[in-house]
Amino acid sequence: MRMLIIILLLIFSSILAEDNSIYILHTNNTNGALENCYCPDHPFGAIEKRSVFINNFIREHPNTIVVDAGDFFSVTHRPFLDSLIIDAYTSLPYDAILVGDQELSRNNLNQHAKKLNKPLLAANLLNHIDLGIKSHIIINRGNYKIGIVGIINPKVFRFYPQEIKDSIKLENPEESISAFINEFSDSLDLIIALTHQGHDNDVSLAESITGLDIIVGSHTQTKLDSGDVVNGSLVVQAGKEGYYIGIVEVQFDKEKNIKTKSARIETMTLGMPDDPYIMKLINAYEIETGHINRNKLKHQKSK
Repeated sequence: MRMLIIILLLIFSSILAEDNSIYILHTNNTNGALENCYCPDHPFGAIEKRSVFINNFIREHPNTIVVDAGDFFSVTHRPFLDSLIIDAYTSLPYDAILVGDQELSRNNLNQHAKKLNKPLLAANLLNHIDLGIKSHIIINRGNYKIGIVGIINPKVFRFYPQEIKDSIKLENPEESISAFINEFSDSLDLIIALTHQGHDNDVSLAESITGLDIIVGSHTQTKLDSGDVVNGSLVVQAGKEGYYIGIVEVQFDKEKNIKTKSARIETMTLGMPDDPYIMKLINAYEIETGHINRNKLKHQKSK
């Protein structure tokens, strides 16, 4: 009987802890990788593994937010692959997706946005409404109200052709985030910024702004195993090519004040299960282009 009471207390404590926590799964710089190269020095999966992992995680932790910080399209313009990436991202339970420079360089982004039918963010993009992009979203998860704002730094277009630079009008990213915090912070339990500007700029952003709880970064493709705490903000980023998923846990006290914030990285290993739908998209790409990864064929034969 005593053992049963202890087990029940542990279960009850676990449920209470879950109710007082919010999880953030974050990805960035997928770069069009439905699957990866199967290279010996990078034996990792990509979206085909990510999809299963995220859905399993949400089943275990319902108080989960899923976000992406941009550059989900490939570096070079590949229209058919772009369409498949949109199909893949549509199937994933993303709550918010930031547009990166690779997305904004496409002249048909508004068509992709309609098909994706998920919140695309870029608060400091002047014509974001015309492209079907939002400045921010506010969502409820569990007992908590969460605000997510997204920005892209003009510096990321440094090496783009002049005509692309001229077509993309961006306001000051810090001012856009500050305006969001000033307007909504009193009504929110958690504020998340999705940024496309690189880790050093994320650190500078955290130093200059108070009231920003989480910064989910991208562009420099930095793998931060446990994140960096800067001026009270937890700065995170999860590498590149779909190799990793970042996991942030935020714990609250009874008054809904943030008690702890922690971050870790989960590697998408080749041993993880594949999502059948994503595998169909990969097969469609192979049929359309005639390209099948030789390393992948070797891997399959060795099983």
